[in-house]
Amino acid sequence: MSLSAPGMLSSPASTDTPTRPIPRLPVLSWQSFSGQWRAPLPCLLEQPGLRLSTSGRASILLAVELLGLKPGDKVLVPTYHCPTMIAPVVALNVEPVFYPIGAHGGAQIEWLERQPLEGVRALLAAHYFGLPQPMQALRRWCDQHGIALIEDCAHALFGVSGSRPVGRWGDIAIGSLTKFLPVPEGGCLQLNISNDRQLALQQPSLLQQIKAAADIVHVAASHGRLTGLNSLLLGIFSLRHLVKSRSKAPVASPTPISEGAPAADGFTLDPLLSHRALTWASAWVSRSTPRARIVERRRHHFAHLIRLLGGHQGLRPLHTELPDGAAPYVFPLWVDHPDPGYAKLRQMGIPVSRWDRLWPGLPAIDADVGPTWAHHVLQLACHQDLSDEEVRAIAAAVIALYATDKPA
Repeated sequence: MSLSAPGMLSSPASTDTPTRPIPRLPVLSWQSFSGQWRAPLPCLLEQPGLRLSTSGRASILLAVELLGLKPGDKVLVPTYHCPTMIAPVVALNVEPVFYPIGAHGGAQIEWLERQPLEGVRALLAAHYFGLPQPMQALRRWCDQHGIALIEDCAHALFGVSGSRPVGRWGDIAIGSLTKFLPVPEGGCLQLNISNDRQLALQQPSLLQQIKAAADIVHVAASHGRLTGLNSLLLGIFSLRHLVKSRSKAPVASPTPISEGAPAADGFTLDPLLSHRALTWASAWVSRSTPRARIVERRRHHFAHLIRLLGGHQGLRPLHTELPDGAAPYVFPLWVDHPDPGYAKLRQMGIPVSRWDRLWPGLPAIDADVGPTWAHHVLQLACHQDLSDEEVRAIAAAVIALYATDKPA
C-alpha cells in the first residue's frame, strides 16, 4: 500500500491518473453493465408494487406515515443504529423506544416480552451488514401484540431470510439503493399489507433530473472508471465549476452523495426531499444494472477479507462465515482498541465507517451488544466496484494499525 496524498490511496482502476481514492460506495463503470441481469439471490427491486424514493431515510419516514402513526405514538428501534434510522421517526413527532440486540444482531425478544407496550405501534428491525437476520420469531411476536413490523433492508438489497426473500417479512420494507448501485441517491419502499393511504411523491424538477445524471457520470470519471472518456468528462466538469465560480453568486460544488457524504448532521431530515420521487437517471440505473455481478463480487470480497483479517490478535471478523443467502453491504470487523486508529483510517482514505453517533438518551440495557458494537465494530467496504488490490490495501491498512501480533 502506498500513500499518494493525504486522504488518498493508490487505486489500479485506471491509467488516466496514477492515484485515485478507493470508492466508498459503488461507482458507475463499463463493468456495471456486464454479466447476467438476474442475480443468484432475490432482489428487493423485483418485488411487485415497489416504490422508489430519494433515500433509505426517506423510505422510513414514508413507512411511518403509511402506517398512520400519529404524534405521541411509539416505535421500537434498535440500540445499534445509524442516526438516519431514528431521525425520520422523530421528525414525525413519534417517540423512539430503544430495544436491545443480541450477539447476532437480532432483537432480544425476551426483553420485549417484559416491557409495557402501551402506545407502541411499530417495530423497526434491520438486516445489519447485509447479512439477513432470522425474522420468523419477531414476525410472530409483532402479530401477537398487534405491532407493525418495518423491515429495514437498507443493508440488504439482496438476500433470503429463512423461508422468504428479504423484504417479505415486514408489513413494510425499506431499502437503500446507493449502498448497492452506482447512483447518487435512492431508496425504495415495499408495502406488504393492504393500506388505504396513498403514497404521493412530487416529481423532481428538470434541474434535479440533470444534476442526478451529472453526478453519476462525474463520480465515475473522478474514479477513472469510464476508460476513454475520463479525461474529457473531467475537463467538462472542471470547466463547469470554473464558470460557476466566476458567476455573480458562486455556489460551492458539493461532494456527491454516492461518495458517502452525510446529509446535514445525520440527525435532521428534509421533508421536501423525503416526499420527492427518485430522479429518472437514478431510477433507470437502479432498474437496468445487471445484478449477478453485484452479488458475486460482494461475496468474493467478503470471503477475501475473512482470509486476510482472520487469525490476528487485536481484531477479528465479526462473522467468519458468509451465509448462502447474503449479499453483504459491508464487512463488519471487531477491533479491540479502535481509537485513535479509526480517525487515521478515515484520513488515509480507507473506505470505513462506524455507527458511533448514537441517538441522545440511549438507555443502558443488560446484555445489549448495541453500544459495544457502536464503538468496536468497523464497517469496511466490500462492494462490487472494488478491485482485489484495493481490498488488499484496505486489509493491509487495518492490520498495520490494529493487529498486535504483527512483526516489530
